Amino acid sequence: MNPAVFLGIETSGTSTGLALAVSGRVVAELVEHSSCGHNEVLMPLLDRLLKGSGRTARDLSGIGVDLGPGMFTSLRVGLSTAKGLAVAHRIPVKGVNTLWSLARTARGDMDRVLSVMDARKHQVYAALYLEGRPAIPPSIMGPEQLVSEVRTMLPGRTSLVVAGSGASVCADLFAVAGVELQLTSIEIPSPGVVALEAAERIAGGMADDVAAIEPIYLRRTDAELAREQKIKPGI
Repeated sequence: MNPAVFLGIETSGTSTGLALAVSGRVVAELVEHSSCGHNEVLMPLLDRLLKGSGRTARDLSGIGVDLGPGMFTSLRVGLSTAKGLAVAHRIPVKGVNTLWSLARTARGDMDRVLSVMDARKHQVYAALYLEGRPAIPPSIMGPEQLVSEVRTMLPGRTSLVVAGSGASVCADLFAVAGVELQLTSIEIPSPGVVALEAAERIAGGMADDVAAIEPIYLRRTDAELAREQKIKPGI
């Protein structure tokens, strides 16, 4: 019997990442940084990944996909690809929160690790994990609020491993608050981590309903905000 093969799809940012995991180990991984959109890059990259490993989509046992937070359009491309493959080949799929996979990429045991992504507009997407559990669940907030919440969870001088594009946004505030940040160079999750996470959760009977799975935005899109303004009385 052939071992189960799991595909990981990561499109939360500007890079397109794919990976294959077999028996708890990442066996192939491709990450492409391109000026083209994910919709132009993802399928050719998947073709390269599968051909390079001597496999086809029919060999996949499951699919993991980063759901967000992240770039809205990018997340939709990744998720629609995962859904298309899942339906076409009757493959289970599991969505993974980007902040979770970012933390696991930075530190396998996910202990005392802060995932923080620049959400712009003086906000960050953030989550704090202690011993693998979300002490601060995935949220959007201002940098000052994040520092305050971390200090509430971890009073006194402390140190955290930090991953994500929002680290520089908060670094000075954490320093003033007496929190030492162990900065990493990790700004996006590893697609290999997404594949491994999906393998574990699908094996545990936690596959998602393909029809119901949606991106995790954490805040409303600009289009939603614009529609809200139009329907306000007197506007």
